[in-house]
This record gives sequence, C-alpha cells and structure tokens, in this order.
Amino acid sequence: MSTLHASVDARQFHEALSRAHRIAAKRSSIPILGEALVSFDGIRCTITCTNLDQWCLATLSAVGDSFSFAFTKTKSILSACRYYSGNLEFSYTPGPDKKLYEKTGTLVISDGARNLRCRVEGGSCFPEFPETDYQDRYPINAEKLLERFNRVKYAVYSDSSRPVLCCIEFLDSRIVAVDGHRLALNSDAELTVKTPFFIPHEAMAELQMFKRQPCTLCVGKKYAAFENESLLLLTRIPESEHWDVDEMIPKVFDTEYPVSVEQFWGEVKYLNEVAIKKERQPIRFDGPTMELETSDGVYSVKVGLPPVPERGFNPKYLLDGLGQFKAKKADTVTMKVSHPLSPVVFTDGEDDLAMVLPVRLKVA
Repeated sequence: MSTLHASVDARQFHEALSRAHRIAAKRSSIPILGEALVSFDGIRCTITCTNLDQWCLATLSAVGDSFSFAFTKTKSILSACRYYSGNLEFSYTPGPDKKLYEKTGTLVISDGARNLRCRVEGGSCFPEFPETDYQDRYPINAEKLLERFNRVKYAVYSDSSRPVLCCIEFLDSRIVAVDGHRLALNSDAELTVKTPFFIPHEAMAELQMFKRQPCTLCVGKKYAAFENESLLLLTRIPESEHWDVDEMIPKVFDTEYPVSVEQFWGEVKYLNEVAIKKERQPIRFDGPTMELETSDGVYSVKVGLPPVPERGFNPKYLLDGLGQFKAKKADTVTMKVSHPLSPVVFTDGEDDLAMVLPVRLKVA
C-alpha cells in the first residue's frame, strides 16, 4: 500500500486543531464525535470536528498529496502538537497494519526532531458535513457581537428540554435572551437582520475563536454559520415560532425613576449573600427599602427610592439584570415599575434593556 505525504506549518496546525476540537463532543456513545477529521487536498489542510449540533472547520495552507483520516486519540495528538515546530510532515499509509490494528491506517507525524506514529481511521468513517441553505449573509464584528452576547446570556434558559429558550434570538437590530423569569435585550443598528432567527448559546460563545478577525454570519432555514477564510462554525437552528418580544415588554408604567447601578447592585448583592439558598426567600421591595427574611433573621437595606406597592424579587435575577448594565459601565439606569405582579424593567435609554419578573409574596 502506497504512502501519501503532506506538510503544514506546525504552529498553525496546532492552533487550527485546538480551535476545531472545541466543538467535538465531550461525551458521546459515538466515539468518532470526540475526534477530528483531517483532510488534505494538495493546497490546504482542513480540520473538522462536530457534535452533530455544531460543526467547526479550521483551514490552513498545506502542500502534498490529497488524502484524509480521522484521529482516534485527538486529545493526545493535540498535546503532542504543542511541542512541534517548523515544518510538520504527515505520512499516511491507508489499509490494515497488523502491527497496530486491522482495517485502520497508519500515520507518522514528524517535525524532523520529534516523531509520532499512530493508528487512524479512514476519512470515510467521519460524519458528512451537512448541506447548507444560506439565504442571508451579514458582515459582522465577531468580537463586538460576542461582547453583546456576554451581556445578555444570563437570561438564556439552562434546561435543554426547551431548545429554543437556550438560544439567542436575532430580531431586526436586537439580540434577545428569554428564560421565563428574565428577558435581556441589546440592540445595535450595525447588525440588522431581515428575518428573525435563533442561534444556540453554545455557538454564540464560540465566537471567541474568531478573535478580532472579520467574518460573515450566514443564515438559512436549518443552519447558520459564522465564517471567514480560515474558520467556519456551523450550527443547527431550532425549529420554533419566534417570540413576540414587543408584546412581552410592558408599554405603560406607574412609576419611573433613575437608579445608581453600582449602589443598587451592591445592596442587592448584600442581600443575596446572606440569603439561605434552600429557603429561596424573595427580597421584599417597596421603594425606600429592601428586606429579606430568613431563618437566621431579617436583613434590610435603605435604597431611598420613591414608594411603590410592595413586591417580591429573586435577588439573583435582580443581580443579573443590573449586571447587564454594570458590564457596560453604565452609571445610572431607569427603573420602571407598575403593578406588583408586573415585570420591572431596567433600561439605559440606549441599547440595553433588562426585564425581571417578580415573585409572588406570601400574605402573612
């Protein structure tokens, strides 16, 4: 059986493999989903990993023959590649090798000083990349979009039984997260989409792979992708009706007043710190004060805001909502309140809005 050869830059290969393998399944009953497919076509090397919900393709320049294989111990290969430098040579012999395992190929990786010989699977054993149906493409600043996502991700639902609530919705110039207790919204006219769509939060978090490189957001009915010349991140789009965000957010409020983000956040943090988690007691808020009753005692703080009918809040949810503005270093926000069972809204009047649903208080 003839041996095929190709070579790449060692540092670039390690970086590309590191990026792609972030998408590989951490645990799966299908072993190949934890591995990486490596394909050479004579002028480039493409590394592919998938967990079947997301795909990552990392590409770098290469020279040599055309062939493909799948690693069987990608984590170990990745560790070894940290120590390779200069020109990295791949020598692949397909077919059985009785000295290792039958019906597998043999791969030798060498930078001239260090060598690795291992068994690999043929490239045909790896799942096929899905057919895409992109209809819209938007140039984006990946770093800026990641920053926006990081401000609203606290409101992403954590239960995978409701996939659409585990997503970020792109709606005109807004990105929105909703979990049933909180709503977080950020807007930026720089990215305005034609049709609403969802992207899972796992894919949004991986925008960090693009760093400051320009890229394109491609959107179809079944898949969306972030891509540039050297990297592609593909994700499934959950099938679901889109949220009517504008209907969720109250239009009329009884009271609106400015709130110091740092001060209010600090007082809520104090009450959250002393709360007994298993008791799950809400904060009682009436404007001038906030109070938390626990089995250890009653804790209260003066906040000095105008009086409103008493209402209850989960302190963590309040912290998350205020944290959205703390992250952008806003000094003050407008707090909007109405009926005690209606959501409270925080907004800076610019591009951020947070909504927190109240907790029903027990009547003494």
